Amino acid sequence: MPEHTSPSRFLKDPWFYPLLACLFLAVLFAVHPINDSDLGLHLKGGQWILENHRFPSTDTYTYTLSGRDYLDIHWLYQVVLYGLYRIRGYSLLILFHALLIAATGFLAFKRLRLIQAPFWICTLLLLTALLTCEIRFRVRPEVASWLLLSLTCWVLELRAEGKRDLLFLLPFLQALWVNIEGLFVLGWALMGIYLVSGFSTPRGLDKKLLRFSLIAAGSCVLNPNFLKGMAYPLSNFITLTNPAMHDSLKELQSPWLATPTLLSAPTLYLLLYKLFTLCLFGAMAATFRKRNLRDWLLALVFFGLSASAFRNIPLFLVACLPLAASCWMDLEWNWLRKGLNPFLSKAFPAGFFALVILLLGLRVVTGAYYVSDRRTDRFGLGLDSLAQPVTACGFLVENRLDGKILNQLDGGGWLDWKGPQKTFIDGRFEVSGSAFYAEYLSASAPGGLAALADRYQADILFFSPLNSPWVSQLASMPGWRPVYLDPCAVVCLRKGYRDDLPSLESGGLLNQNGVSASILGDAGALLQAPPASGFPLDDFFKTVVFPDSLSNLGIFFATIGHPREAEACFLEAIRRSGGKYYDFYYNLGLLYGQQGRRDGWELCMSQVLKRDPPAALARQIQGAQ
Repeated sequence: MPEHTSPSRFLKDPWFYPLLACLFLAVLFAVHPINDSDLGLHLKGGQWILENHRFPSTDTYTYTLSGRDYLDIHWLYQVVLYGLYRIRGYSLLILFHALLIAATGFLAFKRLRLIQAPFWICTLLLLTALLTCEIRFRVRPEVASWLLLSLTCWVLELRAEGKRDLLFLLPFLQALWVNIEGLFVLGWALMGIYLVSGFSTPRGLDKKLLRFSLIAAGSCVLNPNFLKGMAYPLSNFITLTNPAMHDSLKELQSPWLATPTLLSAPTLYLLLYKLFTLCLFGAMAATFRKRNLRDWLLALVFFGLSASAFRNIPLFLVACLPLAASCWMDLEWNWLRKGLNPFLSKAFPAGFFALVILLLGLRVVTGAYYVSDRRTDRFGLGLDSLAQPVTACGFLVENRLDGKILNQLDGGGWLDWKGPQKTFIDGRFEVSGSAFYAEYLSASAPGGLAALADRYQADILFFSPLNSPWVSQLASMPGWRPVYLDPCAVVCLRKGYRDDLPSLESGGLLNQNGVSASILGDAGALLQAPPASGFPLDDFFKTVVFPDSLSNLGIFFATIGHPREAEACFLEAIRRSGGKYYDFYYNLGLLYGQQGRRDGWELCMSQVLKRDPPAALARQIQGAQ
């Protein structure tokens, strides 16, 4: 807030309240059960460091890569994470990251006010950034990097605006950042942008900034791996750009080249990201004479990062929000200002935005916001049982299944943390490398899973029931039998290993998940019933029921050739959700189609069309009919 603005005037501005609502919404978005697959890996890292009183230098988590060099760039984050876990469990981890996100949002507001951006511009930009970035609100070290990036921007912007000189903070920020995540090189990029842009001004090179930038860069040697730690971003970049790794990990792919799937993941954040990009560069072009070299370098460098990978989108927003506000303020379109300023200075539009944000927050709390995009996120604390194989790992421990395990990548982190044996693979790509990762991917090819299990003499298979390449191969692997299944994980044992444990019985498994085979007799009534009626605004104050777990089980049973069990799961999902969602009808319709049951297929697809499916899905169904 500029010095001349009194607190009373600040509170009287009608746009202060939607700004508060934005901060509130940021916290709501950040508070959801942990579903990041690397959580267990980070907790294990913090535990190992504190118990061994040293930093890891070789891999000790996997049996496949044991002894390979391991440079733990996240060690400080992991120690803090494990310490918080010991204090108050998983819930405190969520609240800690919510605090980091809220602090980043508040700092973004401070940076916007540094250039005296009106409150309504602050509100619109912060809301855009929030809706664009919330999909990355995870218990991950990148959240700390957002805050450190914003702090670095703030220090440089304060000096550039002639407010305060806090360059002495840069070395401390860099020394902290290098021990948290490899994105510390973004601090180098920012300092380099400000230094290079100085040559385009009459003042020339900023010698003081150069001095502190060199000290800050040098402070990055203050990590357990010294020069190797400083070089980590380069080696990690080489690893992640390998085609085998880059093409199989969605977060590493370009958001500009992504093709939505038929039942697509959320697209709102992509639309807002692309709209922000186009508006930013359009406004920069419209105010070309007022833009300096620093503005262009900042926009191009961070846009380039965001265009290269989904996970870099928040970095672009964090770095460029003040630039977007500055471009708007420099526009010389008086006709637009005369129309907007009198309208936006009134209380009505501010109140309307505050109401919209609060209503959006209510949908976050009920889960309707996430269900609308078919995401498993939900408001709350603790662990996401559909993302973390907690119960499956407990099954391994309880039954002392400590033989060699061949696990899916996403479950590796939790197995590191809670499994009774060393894992096959986890998310540390700097350890696995591209060659071993390509070997792991070979398991998805027909016959590849059995070949990989034989190569490593595995006793246990551990994977998600939604991993269709692995699930579909089970039928051609008579030497293996499933002994455990939940919506998150399947456990199979090689015959001859722990034959005392009984194999799965599909009927008993249905009963464990509250599904009765008798529901098959109610199929006609369920498939002809209209959606459950209710108040039009139910989603704003009633918890949404969307039984993802039953859908997962249904897909698993369908893939392994148990259509009756799959049908029962989909029908139960329809019953529990009150027939509100097209997804379960669609999955059941596909099952009927595979069985040649034309009447059932037509009935299911007609119900899909009544429930507002995506346009591409509707066209496909109508074309098939």
